[in-house]
Amino acid sequence: MAQRILVIEESGPVVTALRRHLEGARFKVEVATPAEALQGLEPGAWALAVVRPEVAGGAPFLERLRHADPLLPVVLLFHDEEHAAREELSADGLLVAPLSRPVVVSLCRTVARVGAQARRIADLERGRPISAGIYDYDFFKKLLLLEVKRSRRYRYPVSLALASVDRWREVSARMDERVRAAMLGDLLATVAKAVRDIDLPLLYAGDRILVFMPHTGAAGAIEVGRRVVHRVRTWHGGADVTGSVGVATFDGEGTMSFSALVRSAADALLRAQQSGGDRAVYAGGRPRRDRVSLG
Repeated sequence: MAQRILVIEESGPVVTALRRHLEGARFKVEVATPAEALQGLEPGAWALAVVRPEVAGGAPFLERLRHADPLLPVVLLFHDEEHAAREELSADGLLVAPLSRPVVVSLCRTVARVGAQARRIADLERGRPISAGIYDYDFFKKLLLLEVKRSRRYRYPVSLALASVDRWREVSARMDERVRAAMLGDLLATVAKAVRDIDLPLLYAGDRILVFMPHTGAAGAIEVGRRVVHRVRTWHGGADVTGSVGVATFDGEGTMSFSALVRSAADALLRAQQSGGDRAVYAGGRPRRDRVSLG
């Protein structure tokens, strides 16, 4: 089924361009007035909303839209860069006319996928069980590969954390598949609460949870890893468990692949668990004190 995109725009040529670009990429575009958009809006009905603030009424409308569906991703649409630069409304993305197909499709596809992941994490926090294929790992792998390439080109750091329950086989041995899946879902939600809003957590393999941290150096990444360890230690998921985290960083210099970064984090995780667990270990030894933001 095609993902639905809500468009709030009154310009016929702009709507036509959006339809042509997005429906060619297998989205379903539906245009509405601000009042129509809010009438009977059900959470999860739309993959994202493309909104021109001038048409919708600015911040008050966006506030009502987010109240109706707190997880709905919003892309703001502007007719010129000057207006976009002046606007202080928060959004998941910006589109500025003239609208080119690669920019429109790439942005909307990425925003829709990240929004879908946010809904899945929210489902887990509400106690819904994991189902097969619930995590779009292929998308995240492509995203991580792209970020590693960008890091190499523009020389900014990226980090990975690989988290796992200590003695998982022993902990899960007496659980049936349903209880084990529910426990992993609860654990993933717990880890998601420990990381920052710019970080991307997903269930990676078995009980392992991968956290991708863009624009984050070693010191910031190990601090996030320690938060995860603390969260797992104090987690009340029906079992007395601890967790360990392996952290790896690419600083943008030299060469590095996504798979090599994952291997480094996995090696650090193994060392953490062999040292007794309940700790975060950095792949490169003692991380240097980078200047980072941990907001």
